[in-house]
Amino acid sequence: MNTDCRKPLSLLFLVLILMITAAAQDTQRFETFAGYSFTHDSSFVEPGTNYSGWDTSTTVFLKRWLGITSDFSGHYGGQTNPIFCTAGGCFFGHTSVNSYTYLFGPHFKYQRSRYSPFVQTLFGVHHPDETFRVVNTPSCNQSCGTFSVLTNAPYTKFAMALGGGLDIAIGHGFSIRPVQAEYLLQREPSLDRNLLPITVNNNVFRYSTGITFHFGQKLGQSK
Repeated sequence: MNTDCRKPLSLLFLVLILMITAAAQDTQRFETFAGYSFTHDSSFVEPGTNYSGWDTSTTVFLKRWLGITSDFSGHYGGQTNPIFCTAGGCFFGHTSVNSYTYLFGPHFKYQRSRYSPFVQTLFGVHHPDETFRVVNTPSCNQSCGTFSVLTNAPYTKFAMALGGGLDIAIGHGFSIRPVQAEYLLQREPSLDRNLLPITVNNNVFRYSTGITFHFGQKLGQSK
């Protein structure tokens, strides 16, 4: 390439980088995140299983560094485990779970460049719906038949998420979020030794990744 061409192209590239960086330094009033989400949960299936799903959130910024976030997510998974065996074969139980969380709370963002780390503490509820199905194995002959028992036990309990992540500006109005990692506390119903209903804490890890869209008024540099 001609040397005379390289200089203006290099200058143009530098200007573009500076423009992206400068644009990223102004927090916009609203941002919306959407992407893939993963959790590891042991409340329904022992010793625990992985669930895949989605996570979406919207943040309204009151200041350049402070916003209020509403977060909604859904995760889906299941596992098959042996229950008992007979002369005709072993029977297995398959547990399927759909779990949804609805969370709200403060969102703190540090934005000095195109890299914007953040932390947030969210409170709300989670709403799981469990389906349990008993099935027999192929080794069982036809006289054993096939049957299933469906048990749906949806409920709504307290939930809390504590964690953070990183947004990286890659263009005007949007960023990629390579990581959002959170500790998710969920209250679950249980029974004590006297068969009295109680609630217990369920500790869940949640990881999300996706795209963040920024729009609205720019709040500018913090003073």
